[in-house]
Amino acid sequence: MLLKKGAPDFDLERLFLCTGRTATLALWRKKLWKEVRSCLLCLSGLFIASPPALADNACGSEYIDETTTIRYIHDGDTLHLRDGRKVRLVGINTPELARKNKAAEPFAKAAKKALKRLFKNDKTISLRYGKVKKDRYGRYLAHGFLADGENIQTLLLSQGLASVINVPPNTQFSACYLEQELKARCNKTGLWERGKILQAKNLKNKHVGFHLVQGIVTKVRSNKKGIWLTIDNKLTVGIRPDDQFLFDIKTINNMLNQSVIVRGWINESKRSTPFYVRVRHPLSIQLLEAFTCND
Repeated sequence: MLLKKGAPDFDLERLFLCTGRTATLALWRKKLWKEVRSCLLCLSGLFIASPPALADNACGSEYIDETTTIRYIHDGDTLHLRDGRKVRLVGINTPELARKNKAAEPFAKAAKKALKRLFKNDKTISLRYGKVKKDRYGRYLAHGFLADGENIQTLLLSQGLASVINVPPNTQFSACYLEQELKARCNKTGLWERGKILQAKNLKNKHVGFHLVQGIVTKVRSNKKGIWLTIDNKLTVGIRPDDQFLFDIKTINNMLNQSVIVRGWINESKRSTPFYVRVRHPLSIQLLEAFTCND
């Protein structure tokens, strides 16, 4: 059973609060017994185990924001709730269905069917919203969980029907999601069966959209508008000022002349290279050696 938001969360912030404040008489009067008990447990070095339903589930959540029901599945990573709200499952991206003049991407229909199957017998969904609750399209951004606590994003990743994407500040389960993607990718499951990595030097206009791209960093430069990496003289990777605090500049500079994997939405560009992609999190640009599966 998932815990409602507000249940004790034993992270570093909690530890700091517990060890850095004095339990005065006013605190005992004002705070609920649950809060006082959690602080005493921190001081004594005790930890409360996660609920059994969550402990065995990959990328489980210690609390939720809302439990409701599904009305309609739009595609592999987007669904509609019973009250009409549209929810985008954050942290992943599934292949696009056919739209306008573009054919459906491989495994797009399979991803939608897989998401529908999860709610075949029970339409209940629990949501943990991201720090940014809505996107520019008005969709709610959330991590989704089934009635038994299973993380929905994890289930799609493990079937090879989704890729990880990191968009701060909604990166709660980024590392865990990458672990699930890694297993599927190394087992050549789903969309990883034939490989899903594009070569930067071979990028064409038809590749506009979300992709993983491999290439060699031929240039690194920075200015007041951001940090810019050139990949095979064909793709510019941009790290904007708003996201730079997440990156280690030394690590970025050391990528020069190295082969990297970049993930994100590829756009056409009329500047120094034909294509451009913005990365917002360090996990969206990796050295090839860190991305490669170990035999």
